Amino acid sequence: MPTEQPVFLNRLDNEEVKIYDLIVKRFLTLFYPKYKYETISTMLDINGETFVAQETNVLDLGFKALDNRKTDSDKKIQLQKGKKLTVQSVIMEQKFTEAPSRFTEADILGKMEKFGLGTPATRAEIIERLLSSEVLERQNGKLHSTPKGKQLINLVNDDLTTPDLTAKWEKELEDIAKGKANAKQFMEQIKDQTKRFVREIKHSDKSYKMQNLTGSKCPECGSFLKEKNTKNGKILVCSSLECSFSKRKDPKLSNKRCPQCHKKMEIHNGVAGTYFQCRNCNVVEKATDRKKTINKREERKLVQKYSKDESFGNSLGDLLKAAMKKDED
Repeated sequence: MPTEQPVFLNRLDNEEVKIYDLIVKRFLTLFYPKYKYETISTMLDINGETFVAQETNVLDLGFKALDNRKTDSDKKIQLQKGKKLTVQSVIMEQKFTEAPSRFTEADILGKMEKFGLGTPATRAEIIERLLSSEVLERQNGKLHSTPKGKQLINLVNDDLTTPDLTAKWEKELEDIAKGKANAKQFMEQIKDQTKRFVREIKHSDKSYKMQNLTGSKCPECGSFLKEKNTKNGKILVCSSLECSFSKRKDPKLSNKRCPQCHKKMEIHNGVAGTYFQCRNCNVVEKATDRKKTINKREERKLVQKYSKDESFGNSLGDLLKAAMKKDED
């Protein structure tokens, strides 16, 4: 939230001004009334075919009054039941149906809140646990089920594949917290259900097959390696739970370009230190330590920190000298 620190807009760049403006407006909306509107649904009968039209009639802008975008707040919809309208023109378009869009993390969080799954503090953790256990994976900001996740859906009891059971448990836990239910009875019920689920899996003729196994073997324990997607690219990890061996499948690319083909060079760590390599041209260059540069944000912080001291100049060089002198003292 905005603080009591005075703001000097001339010291902010264009992007920082936009961010500051967004934060201040969002903060001010907390003190505005609710946004009120009504949705009017109209059913039209045209030559025996039924068409549905929906329009929104804004009753009170409320906190949306701070939004600079244009709204239809001045538009008043006047429709009456049985009123006849004239069809000016008819345009027919032929389109193909599309599959529903993949869920994002925000979509999943909304669904979890709707069905009462988890709490606001644990919902994001649940999604991360699903990602770490490799039943879900991120692809371009969307969540996709993995072959492992699809198999598990077919292997477990149907009660475990719907949100109804978890929502029921959450409701019973809430009743226990309010003193309306018995905690001991609830735990006995959980134990009985867990035993039943495990017993069904043990006696089932279905089996789990690991989909992401590779032909390579772990150099430490001899088990097969499996491929895993991470934020930093694909890695190979040991399929044995008792072994923690892992390595990158593909070399890490750097921002350094090859002087011949201008493609990104691979970065490696050798005996002599870090080096860059282009496999196409077989060009190898040793990595050199770059001097740390100061950005505009750090420069402004230095200016604000030492500008109160009138014994120093106003240039950045004078301020850096002041900082070095204070560190020596």
